[in-house]
Amino acid sequence: MDWSWFTQMVPDMDSTISMLLYGLALVLLAAGLLGCVLPYPGHLLMLGACIAAAFAEGAPYPAWWVWAILVLLMVFGAIVDNITTMLGARRFGSSRAAMWGTLPGIIIGAFFPPFGLIIGPFAGAFVAEIAFARKTTRESLTSGMGATLGYLAGVVCKLLIAGLMVLVYMLF
Repeated sequence: MDWSWFTQMVPDMDSTISMLLYGLALVLLAAGLLGCVLPYPGHLLMLGACIAAAFAEGAPYPAWWVWAILVLLMVFGAIVDNITTMLGARRFGSSRAAMWGTLPGIIIGAFFPPFGLIIGPFAGAFVAEIAFARKTTRESLTSGMGATLGYLAGVVCKLLIAGLMVLVYMLF
């Protein structure tokens, strides 16, 4: 099939595709940074941004070890997120119900930024402790505080890892 008609419509096809890929990389980067605050895989999107930027730049691509570091940082970011929330909740005596209650709190709180992202995990853990773990109000307040502090520590760690991902890609 002859595609010459298409190349005549877009005279400089390479630069057009590069611009689209750079645009995709910026969108994925922004969504990835947002994913470091909201409960969706932000580091995976940041890896996608690096891939789109690499294709936009053309050859030479970063070395295989750069990609290995980026994948390891992505996995580490997901693990850190879970560990910090769990450690924060456990440190303050939260039950398993509080840890599960934090997730819907974060999701609902995401619709009311920025304070919803702080109140949401607290309220989710608090309600779960009262409703399912049958804890007192004081214990539930403590658990909610622990879950919120763990979530915020996770956000800080995930943002640092995201910055490290961008730095590794830019430097190498």
